[in-house]
Amino acid sequence: MASGTKTLTAATSTEIVAADGHRDHVTLQLQNANATYLAFGEDAANGTGICLLYPGCSVRVTGAKARLAMNGYSAGQAVIGVETLEDVEYRPGSYMGL
Repeated sequence: MASGTKTLTAATSTEIVAADGHRDHVTLQLQNANATYLAFGEDAANGTGICLLYPGCSVRVTGAKARLAMNGYSAGQAVIGVETLEDVEYRPGSYMGL
């Protein structure tokens, strides 16, 4: 799904995508088993913001918030897929690990 990926540095806020005043859409997807907390326009921290918990979890951001820098925090080296095209929609199947 992703047009690019970013590997986060463990236990620190890492920029996933830089601010872009012309971007209107972005989808971020967790691609491995390292839960990740997201922040928009500020540093990410453990236990705050939106959490991508399981591989395949994604968040779609539109409008003014999509123009902000997006940062992630993970205890491990999370891999985040990034897609900026408007017409991409991800629909996960059932998770058999639960």
